Amino acid sequence: MNKTVIFTALLLVAMFVGRAQNLMDNYQSGIVKLVPETSYAQGNDWNQVFRSYNDKMYGRHIGKRKYIVVLPDESVIVSHAYTNYYTLFDKNGKFVREFGLKNSSGQRLKSIRPIAGVLNSNTLYTQADNMGKIHFCDFNGNIKRTITINFGVDKILPLPNSKLLVSGFSVGKTSKDVVAIYDYKNSTQKIIWSHVQEKLSTGNNSALFYYKAQLDNGSIISFDLDPASSISPKVQIAVVNGKIVVADPYKNWVNIYATDGSQVGCKDITFGKKTMSVEEQKKIMREHIARFKDAETQAANMHISVAEYNKVMKDVIQKMESDLSKISTPLTLPVFSTVIQDSDGNLLFFEIPEDEGDNQFNVWIYQDGGTFVCKSHFVCDKYDLVINPDKMVFHNGYIYSAQELKGASGIPMRLVKFQLQ
Repeated sequence: MNKTVIFTALLLVAMFVGRAQNLMDNYQSGIVKLVPETSYAQGNDWNQVFRSYNDKMYGRHIGKRKYIVVLPDESVIVSHAYTNYYTLFDKNGKFVREFGLKNSSGQRLKSIRPIAGVLNSNTLYTQADNMGKIHFCDFNGNIKRTITINFGVDKILPLPNSKLLVSGFSVGKTSKDVVAIYDYKNSTQKIIWSHVQEKLSTGNNSALFYYKAQLDNGSIISFDLDPASSISPKVQIAVVNGKIVVADPYKNWVNIYATDGSQVGCKDITFGKKTMSVEEQKKIMREHIARFKDAETQAANMHISVAEYNKVMKDVIQKMESDLSKISTPLTLPVFSTVIQDSDGNLLFFEIPEDEGDNQFNVWIYQDGGTFVCKSHFVCDKYDLVINPDKMVFHNGYIYSAQELKGASGIPMRLVKFQLQ
C-alpha cells in the first residue's frame, strides 16, 4: 500500500503517577502539538552527520531509514540503514563521534546491524541479522558476546534480570509468529506465545500476486505483489510496568504476561476492522504493473541487460495484467499496523489510515478492563512528521526522533527533541 502509515492510535496504559497524567492531559486536549526544543542539537553539520540520507540501494532511496536508541544518560545513538557505523550524540544533541562494532581482536566489522536497545543499562545489543545473530557490546562498540536466536527475529526488548523479549517467526510446514523470552546469562529460550501466520487475501484468490522468473544464469527472481503486502503487520510486543504485552494485528485482543512468561490477562481491542476496496486494490496493482513495465530502471536494479529483463519478464507482466481482472472482493485489513510505547507506559496501537497523512488516534486507558477516553491527533509545524517506532522514541516525557525539516537546504534530516504541548 503506497501510503505513509501515520496513524490512528489506541493507548494501553497502566496505573502510573508523575508525568503520565501530563501526557494524558495532552492526549485529551484533542490536538497534541510536537514542538522542537530550539536549544537541542544546535551547531551540527547535518550534511556531514546525516550524509547517509542520500544512500540508495538497487535504485531505491534508503537514506531515510534511521534507528534511534536513547541511552541512560540521555545521549542518543542513531543507526543508518546498510552502513558500517553508528552516530553518537550527547544529551544536548551535539554530535560526538561515529563508531562501529569491533571484535575481540579490535578489528572493525564491515557489516553491522542497527543498535536495537540497551540491556542492564550498560550493554548495547543489535538487531538480529538474517541468521538470527545478535551482537552485544559496550558503549564504545567492543563486542562482549554474540548469540543466535533459532527463529527469524523482528523485535527485541530488554527485560529485567538479563533477559530479552523477542518476537519473530519460525518457518516449517507452517509459518508461525513467535514470542519468546531469552535468558542472556543462561542462553536458554522459552516460547510464551505462537500462532500460525494469517495472510491477507482477496476472497478465494489468496494464491494470486506471487510471481517468479529465471534469469539466464539460473538465478530465480520472485516477488509478491499482493496489494496489501506492504501493510501486513507483524505481532507487536511491549514491556509495560513489569508486564509483557503481546498483540496480534489480526485479532481483537491483547495478551498480558508476567516476566516469567505466565499469562495473567487478555483484553479486547474494541475498535473495528477496516477493508480495502476493490478499486483501491486495482489502483495499487496498476502502479505495480507500471513500475515493472519500466524495463530500463528494473533491469538496472536487477543488474541485468534490458534485453534479458524483457525476455524473462514478458510473461510475468502478462500474468500481472490478467490477475488484475481477478480482483473482485474487498480486502479485510488488520486491526492495527504497529505499536509505539511512550515514556509513561502507554502503548499506541496505530490503525491503517484511510487517507494519506491521517493521524487521528483513539485513547484507551487500561484500567478496570479498559475504556476509550478521547480522540486526538499530532501536529508539527516545522517538520514533515513521519511516525515510526524505529525512528521515534519517547524518553522522560519527550520524543526523540529523526525527521525532515521543512524547507531545509541540503540534507533535511535532523535529530530532534520534541516537547508535547
